[in-house]
Amino acid sequence: MRKVLTALIVVFIFCGGAVGAPVKEIEIKGLKWTKKRFVLRELLFKPGDQFSEEKLKESVRNLLNTHLFYRVEPEVVKTEGGVKIVLKVKEKFPIVPLPKLRLKSSGSYRTGLEVRDYNLLGMGHRLFAGYVKWFNTDDESYSYYTYFNLYRIIKNRLNLYGGISYGSDREDYIKNSRKLGDYRVKRRSLLIGTKIYLDRRKVNQVNIGLRPVFTDYSGILEDKKIYYWEFSFTRDLSTDMVYYQKGSLFTVSLSQAVPGVSDLSTGAVNLRYTNSINYGKLRTRIYSFGAGTKVGYSGGGYQLNAPIPGYREERITGKRYLFTSFSVRRPIIGKSVYLKPSVVVGDAFRWGPDDLLVSPGVEITAFWEKIADGIIRFKLFRGIGRGADTQSSFKLTFRW
Repeated sequence: MRKVLTALIVVFIFCGGAVGAPVKEIEIKGLKWTKKRFVLRELLFKPGDQFSEEKLKESVRNLLNTHLFYRVEPEVVKTEGGVKIVLKVKEKFPIVPLPKLRLKSSGSYRTGLEVRDYNLLGMGHRLFAGYVKWFNTDDESYSYYTYFNLYRIIKNRLNLYGGISYGSDREDYIKNSRKLGDYRVKRRSLLIGTKIYLDRRKVNQVNIGLRPVFTDYSGILEDKKIYYWEFSFTRDLSTDMVYYQKGSLFTVSLSQAVPGVSDLSTGAVNLRYTNSINYGKLRTRIYSFGAGTKVGYSGGGYQLNAPIPGYREERITGKRYLFTSFSVRRPIIGKSVYLKPSVVVGDAFRWGPDDLLVSPGVEITAFWEKIADGIIRFKLFRGIGRGADTQSSFKLTFRW
């Protein structure tokens, strides 16, 4: 990423005379899987426009934030009567097999495989499919799913996304704090929606979607059909710097059952803010906070799970939640291996905050761009106090 910044500085210092000159030509070097018209669409200028340092900088950000490139190096070449823009890129391999493994202190473990295509047809479309299952447990739970995202397919401003998932699990039936039995639950979920970019920098984004969820219970509870409509607004001021993320991301989302056709009036509002601050080379400080509340009525069911790792489910389930987290990420072996100690503090509650959950943890990431273009990520969190649990996850991603 240092090469990208150096190239931009050189452009700004030595090509000041190019500002205001027309762009005569745009040349893209290094493309293997991505279509040239995809790259041109991400740029904030076209041949014939007046050259602008700011638009070139923001165009590089646009390309990096597609997460398809390791490097985007710009060069401005003065020509007769204008300038030629040369972009040298190195792409990420688009097909990613993602083995999944999660271990519990009880000895049970969940494993599976997800396959992702991040650059379908060379136009940034995505297609994911996966299957996971718990083993060494009486729950016999499993799930499989597929998801697609057609990137900027409508008027270059709108994504079309959707998917389908199916899962089976065994849950406890609890009433008045007493376990009265258990039951098998099967969930089928569909999703269809659109993402709208409100500006060419893709900073302000709106998501609108419909998500029907059909839940089948084995005898104890009545089957439910709920048609959620979903809305979210995102302000994305982050930049994918490949070796780290910098900048802020704010999202507020609403999910509400459609009245008249849904069996319940349940819903939820969630708010999330994250900011990553770079302080010297590849080190970053990351802090975030969030809140959520249930809306509508669904009795004691359909509650929210607070994003607080290191606790059993009953400790992080409630009608509302608050949380904040702080992390420090730094390289420990060159640009390849990173250590990220974190602490998450929050509470899941029914009416008002009633308890404090504190969960320290650590994440280790191995990033090998120059060797195998792969990522290995291991997380371990342990809560403090009642209901604490040791939770770990391991992800291995290949990109060659």
